[in-house]
Amino acid sequence: MMVLSVTSLDRKRSKVLFDQGLALILHPGELKAFHIEEGRELSREGYEALVSKALLPRAKERVLRALMVSDKTEEQLQNLLSREGYPVEAKEAAIAMAKEYGYVDDEAYGARYVESQAGRKSRRQLALDMQRKGFSHSLVQELLDGCPIDEEAQIRAILEKKGYRPEDRLDRKTLGKLAGMLARKGYSYEAIGGVLKVTGQDFD
Repeated sequence: MMVLSVTSLDRKRSKVLFDQGLALILHPGELKAFHIEEGRELSREGYEALVSKALLPRAKERVLRALMVSDKTEEQLQNLLSREGYPVEAKEAAIAMAKEYGYVDDEAYGARYVESQAGRKSRRQLALDMQRKGFSHSLVQELLDGCPIDEEAQIRAILEKKGYRPEDRLDRKTLGKLAGMLARKGYSYEAIGGVLKVTGQDFD
């Protein structure tokens, strides 16, 4: 593997580009220890040593530090390590370690997330948020199907917070504005209509 370039990113990191399209982010001590210089060859044995002795331990530490801050999905950790320049071998091994010790469990994390958010967010908004976090589509649907979400109760709470009461009679313009606001929050047409038909006399 030929080192094509070594570009300093800051005082603690350099981006190293190899001729096979591989790019790594290395620390100064790693560059020195493994004799990585622009225009110099890195043997297969040298690369394997770099991964096993430097990058894998660092990737494991990075995963643990990230999980100390907050729960993460497997995909979030993959993306984090990719952004920070870890090779595939280090990423897979670090995440496998975290899963083995139960630090990463998408199903358990997803169940906790749904339970904590089901009273505040619509089903659609919950699904979008979870997919952005990297939960699989099938797991999202399974968890949401197992957790009843009372969207009408949430809508009533939102309307009350905005000063509207069930007995209020609202004009069509106001009803339209409220319906649009609720739709943008992900509430279903059925739930919106069910509540606004009580609040307003001519919503359809």
